[in-house]
Amino acid sequence: MKKIILIRHAESPFGYIKIKDFDRPLNETGISEANLMGNQIKKYKMKVDCIITSGANRAFNTSSIIANCICYNIKKIKIDDNIYNSSTDFMINLINNISDDYKTVMIFGHNPTLHHLSQILSGEIIINFPTCTMYSIIFDLSSWSEIIKGKKEFMIYPDLFK
Repeated sequence: MKKIILIRHAESPFGYIKIKDFDRPLNETGISEANLMGNQIKKYKMKVDCIITSGANRAFNTSSIIANCICYNIKKIKIDDNIYNSSTDFMINLINNISDDYKTVMIFGHNPTLHHLSQILSGEIIINFPTCTMYSIIFDLSSWSEIIKGKKEFMIYPDLFK
């Protein structure tokens, strides 16, 4: 059994003229969203074996806040700058190459890729994928290299808890 939780970064403001998109920070709402969702996922009491994140500031900060909430060592977060502006094909390849030692993996990234990827991997139609959405998919397989299609376990996002 393998489980992947796809997480879109928390809210980040647009409109920074002097800063690259890659470097955009979380705003106050984003920090609040990440803490809220980290505390929600903590309630599931699942053991997360690996966290992989885009190196973009807003994704890394979201992953760090959530990792802190679930007592995951922030120093063990794997950063992959290629997740930023990636395709679903890239993401599937990334997933296929995850060590089979890991059962539950969180991947932090960006839309529209995570939105599309969640639909591809679950076979579900998803209308909206708001900031800080957590989409969990279970695969009845022993190897990440065999991942094709799994079953949606849950989809949660901040507005569900406000």
